[in-house]
Amino acid sequence: MAELSIEQKRLAVEKGLAQFLPDTVLQRVLQYWESEYGHQPSFVLNRFLSEICTSDDLRLQRKEMLRQVLHEISVVEKQERLKVKTDKPVMAAETSPETPDLFQAFHDFVMGVLKGVSQPDYLDFVAEIQGKMKKNRLLAGYWYIAGSEKQCLMQMPKEVYAVMITTLYAIYCSFYGPGKADQLYAQIKHEIKQHYPAVDLSQLL
Repeated sequence: MAELSIEQKRLAVEKGLAQFLPDTVLQRVLQYWESEYGHQPSFVLNRFLSEICTSDDLRLQRKEMLRQVLHEISVVEKQERLKVKTDKPVMAAETSPETPDLFQAFHDFVMGVLKGVSQPDYLDFVAEIQGKMKKNRLLAGYWYIAGSEKQCLMQMPKEVYAVMITTLYAIYCSFYGPGKADQLYAQIKHEIKQHYPAVDLSQLL
């Protein structure tokens, strides 16, 4: 995941929410986001939105708001990645030794989320993953099949690791709520840090 400044993230959040909120409300919401969530990873956006969507109309639009904000963030991240590739062509060679650990950390993170899904919900959860991937322009070119998780994840370039993990977070929230999702993700993050200390978690989140 490209490392974005707070200003870049704020601009993406503003673009994503602009169609849903009047300008005066939007500016207050952005100030709140910057003070409370500006330094946090993208996967907490659902919690942020659950806090600001206080009316019935906004609650009904929350999933679409999340989708729009994540889309705008992914656009900025893609621009940053292209800029890094242009400015620093030696980066790939420098980071290649970390790639196996990075993939394993990504794989373990995804599997950690799936282990947090209760058995009766599992098939529905997988169906939701498949549906969300088809609708996401960064994930639409990849496939996901239960029981072949490792092969499915191996096809993905590291540039979409964070997108996949954020997508899983949004799905987990829709099944079990933001509180349980945050708790699970905090636990998995801690385990990943312990097992893969050399991995930069910003590439996953």
